Amino acid sequence: MKKPREDRRISSRLNQSQTIRIRPADPMLPEEVRTTLNVSWDGMYFATSLGHYFLGMVVYVTRDFQWNDPENREEEGTIVRVDTLKPGRWGIAVNVPRDVLRPGT
Repeated sequence: MKKPREDRRISSRLNQSQTIRIRPADPMLPEEVRTTLNVSWDGMYFATSLGHYFLGMVVYVTRDFQWNDPENREEEGTIVRVDTLKPGRWGIAVNVPRDVLRPGT
């Protein structure tokens, strides 16, 4: 009998697609452009076929990424979860702390 899947999320999520660019702090690792599977106030979750992500890894995230847009802004984030979705495919959760107050606080 399967155990119910544990919900490890800390903050609520929105099923929202957003184009993001993920650039590892290590310049030897490739950057990639992906579409998020969901987004929260302080992070996002995306799927990838690149297996170089690990817990605690520092990455730079550009939300709503558009090629050749001078308004693109990077935010520093940390990989907080790496899930195996199927062989050769991973789900990556990135925490991107915000320096501003949350709405309603």
